[in-house]
Amino acid sequence: MQKARFFGLPAVIALVALLVIAACRAAPTATPLPPTPTKAPVPTIAPAATVAPAPAPTVAPAPTVAATRAPAPTPAPVAELKIAPAVKTFLAKYPNMVFWTEAVLPKTAQPKYGGTYKRTNPGAGTNPRVAHWDPRLAPLTNGGGFCYGGLLRYNLNRINVESKITPVPLPDAAESWKQIDDLTWEFKLDPNVFWHDIPPVNGRKVTAEDVKWGIEQLRDNSIYRGIFRVVSDVTIKDPSTIVIKTATPYAHLIQVLAGTTYVFTAPEMEKQPGGAKTWCVGFGPWKLVQYDPQGGFVMERHPKYHIKGHTGLQLPYIDRIEDFAFSDGATQIAAFVTRKVHVLVPFGIDATAAVLDRCTPNGTCQGDIGPQTPSASARILLRLDKPPFNDVRVRRALSMGINRQAILDTVYQGAGYPSQQVPFDAMGLTRPLLIDERGPYHQFNPTEAKRLLAEAGYPNGFETTMNIGTPTGPAVPLIETVQFHWKDNLKVNVKLVPSETVAFQKTLSERSYEAMLWAGTTINANDWDTHTYGLMHSKSATNWGYVNDSEVDRLVELARVTFDLKEQQKIYRKVFELEEQNIYRIDAVARYNFHLYDISLVNAAGSNYSWFDSFAQRSIETVWVKE
Repeated sequence: MQKARFFGLPAVIALVALLVIAACRAAPTATPLPPTPTKAPVPTIAPAATVAPAPAPTVAPAPTVAATRAPAPTPAPVAELKIAPAVKTFLAKYPNMVFWTEAVLPKTAQPKYGGTYKRTNPGAGTNPRVAHWDPRLAPLTNGGGFCYGGLLRYNLNRINVESKITPVPLPDAAESWKQIDDLTWEFKLDPNVFWHDIPPVNGRKVTAEDVKWGIEQLRDNSIYRGIFRVVSDVTIKDPSTIVIKTATPYAHLIQVLAGTTYVFTAPEMEKQPGGAKTWCVGFGPWKLVQYDPQGGFVMERHPKYHIKGHTGLQLPYIDRIEDFAFSDGATQIAAFVTRKVHVLVPFGIDATAAVLDRCTPNGTCQGDIGPQTPSASARILLRLDKPPFNDVRVRRALSMGINRQAILDTVYQGAGYPSQQVPFDAMGLTRPLLIDERGPYHQFNPTEAKRLLAEAGYPNGFETTMNIGTPTGPAVPLIETVQFHWKDNLKVNVKLVPSETVAFQKTLSERSYEAMLWAGTTINANDWDTHTYGLMHSKSATNWGYVNDSEVDRLVELARVTFDLKEQQKIYRKVFELEEQNIYRIDAVARYNFHLYDISLVNAAGSNYSWFDSFAQRSIETVWVKE
């Protein structure tokens, strides 16, 4: 296999940045408040209020088997949906592209066994390889999803329409589950789950002890221990039943357990040289048979995989997965156009149109457009515990000093929206909010921003630093443009402090940055609790943004013990409104994802929470290849 060597975007980045700079001089007309404005008083300095007592838990529902979250409302057709106008224009021009909520598979479609799924990291221009296979240490977005399994799972495809907005948990190692009381869940294990037939497990049956160990590893020895800390006890009731107890009522347990990155490696891997990093030993749809840390990998169908598809056939349908490394983005695009790989995710409208113009005349491509997964919405974390960022006026000024619409119009050709840290479906919405639907502090208003800075004691701006990782793709001009906006509009000079990926992740997880940190993907999750309690509660281990607000704590705690979906959404709307007013983290912008598929790939689809063939790799199990 070829070895991976990826370069940055071409010199056009410089031109893009200049265009953004030119477009960002004029302030737009003020826009209205969010549809449901906050009723909380607006503090000048973010207070450290006394913690309010948490209300009594909502009574848990009666025990049910295989209980799942109710699906979100069916969205309106794209013609009626309020999305970026540039996206509607694009869809009208390319009828082989659909909006993500409208990608529906005909009910008569019959799956087909066989074939090889050929892939590379689908984002054109970037191709990080699998550095290791330990699912406890990092989200394995570039291969682990194919071979690992967990207690529950999600599957995102064109058949399960109800999972597109808010994914519905499905069986995996557990075939059914029920809630015993507000602290206790019982899981019946599938007796037909087998590890891959490779050493050191050699195809043995997955046991209750394996499952118990896997959950405890996520709680005690993983980067996800902050969210799994609520699990107080895992016991084996009998060889086919495990019981999970939580320290407090926890309404999100099933959604968390189905998370795409919460998977198990085999206990025996602990005693192997190099441990779980060296090889993927799981019970997922495919088993790893070849792996080059500097290149690609090969996987083959797991013959004893235990899940069946919508027609009753055993999954997966595809026999083999071949992962390739290409030298640059242009080569990757050429490989997709010439049908050497099945999936491509170009950056933005112009890049996607250029690919479609090459493959559409031959009828060899199709695709869908969807929002950015919430965890990848770019935001800037701040040291809220010290000046100048402990003053809410400074944070509001910085937010109003960014011309988000100009960035969207240039870097993303209009195909985007402001970042939104509380997932939109957690508030009962079926799409992200656009700029004119956001609060006043998300509007470009340098005059008011300078007034607030002067009021806070910084009439001549200030100097600060911002830690960044190794940005790729559109993140390069995006970061530099935000830096320019603050200097040009507010006299705030930000020195960028770059570091390689491992060092940057350490800085993030240890909260050791001095002032600001540019956060793209921080932690990926399909559940609402990780994005709210996990990233915002003052006592959470993953509160990397120093959020410390007693009212936020109260609300995210309340959401954890509220089992009613509609009531949860009301709570999360209040959390969103508090963030809109107090700017705990500065929202940048997010782009719509453009997924392109070879016409031979059937049942592939994007979703709200997971990039296809990245965090949603497990979903390839329900995809098939036609000739």
